[in-house]
Amino acid sequence: MKALHVTLLLAASLSGVPAAAQAPDDRGFDPTGVWYGQHGPLALMRAGDTLTFSYSGVFGATAHMCDGIGVAGFAGDGRWEYVDEQGTVTFTTKGGKVTMEATKGIASFCGANWPGDTFGKDGWKPAFNCTVSAPKAHFLTAARSPEPRKGYVVKGNVVEAVGLVNEGTPGWLLVRYVGRKQTTAGLLERDALECREE
Repeated sequence: MKALHVTLLLAASLSGVPAAAQAPDDRGFDPTGVWYGQHGPLALMRAGDTLTFSYSGVFGATAHMCDGIGVAGFAGDGRWEYVDEQGTVTFTTKGGKVTMEATKGIASFCGANWPGDTFGKDGWKPAFNCTVSAPKAHFLTAARSPEPRKGYVVKGNVVEAVGLVNEGTPGWLLVRYVGRKQTTAGLLERDALECREE
């Protein structure tokens, strides 16, 4: 009887603990928005275990250019990795700031000797809301030459958006749609959206 009493007391005390405290989210904070760092702007959109990015920067004495867009996958402990044939770029979203650095090889979209970049909350601009105005708008891949994906939104859906900062993508916005079953992020055509601000 005493064991049952202790079990009931323990259950009662645990029921007051928030779910987040029992199972912390190790993805770090949600960095969705545009960040301004030492070398240039970084647009981010988090959806589940992916972090879509658009980056533009200038570094070094001879003004080397960075111009990148892609999707990083969750790697644990607030870290996200973008991997291609030239190396791995790791994004970290912890402690209210974002860092990005080449952790293996080089950042293909920056080239050799890129020192990485750090972004603080004082240089952050949040996402804005847009309403889909087209009858149907398909998501596109986050790439230099975006291609259609299966996912889409329809007229009246509300999405979160940020402007892209890399070169050559003026016709699209980086967008996140939170559906009943899953969250989707990717590019949508600006002409398919009515936005409250930009």
